[in-house]
Amino acid sequence: MIAINNQKKGIVVLEINNPPVNALSLSLVKELNQILGLRVIEDAKLVVFKGIGKGFCAGADLKERSRMTDNETIKTINRYRDLFKKIENLTCITIARIHGFALGGGLEFSLSCDFRFSTKESTIGLPETSIGIIPGAGGTQRLTRLIGFSKSKKWIFTAQTVKAEKAFEDSIIDRVFDNATDMDNYISEFAMTISENCKIAISSAKRAIDAFDGSDLGYDIERKEYLKTLDSDLRKESLKKYKK
Repeated sequence: MIAINNQKKGIVVLEINNPPVNALSLSLVKELNQILGLRVIEDAKLVVFKGIGKGFCAGADLKERSRMTDNETIKTINRYRDLFKKIENLTCITIARIHGFALGGGLEFSLSCDFRFSTKESTIGLPETSIGIIPGAGGTQRLTRLIGFSKSKKWIFTAQTVKAEKAFEDSIIDRVFDNATDMDNYISEFAMTISENCKIAISSAKRAIDAFDGSDLGYDIERKEYLKTLDSDLRKESLKKYKK
């Protein structure tokens, strides 16, 4: 269901293949959780999440959901929430490579990543309120943090699905491409640029940025993360050339 493409310089592509629409079935969520605990992910500098087939991810497996009791549904949502939190907390940089669609839980999935790139024909949205629920796996929180209260309310209250360029206008998508080839070329170049830099520094910078909440706590965490970089080999080697 998931293929691991371990590329050079610490770049890993996770290819999700759960036909027909890469829905978040219980088995897919379980497999993703297991893979995220592997050494290859721990050692990675950057991970790309890629959907195979029609699109990135259409969200919850509604066939499974229709057979669940309320308690089973709650447990499933908790599994989604835990998975997305695990992705968000990865020390490496993460990219959601979107084509076709990222809907409901699929968009929530992408919101747990550091970056979202998409082809222009892709359909993006959070349709949950149109079927009587809310984006309950962290979506209300991550979307609001990303684009602000007013825009987040608009997206969630209207339950509209739009093309990627509109999602880009609202800062949900970071960049839109005419086709998948252009997107893949850009992601490859972008990933290689990041991979040239120090893993410890990247991880610490990510934690410091994610800690931002407008309070002094962010500065304290930034200092803590900076101290972690003092022992990096790259820092030591870089300073040697300035010694007399």
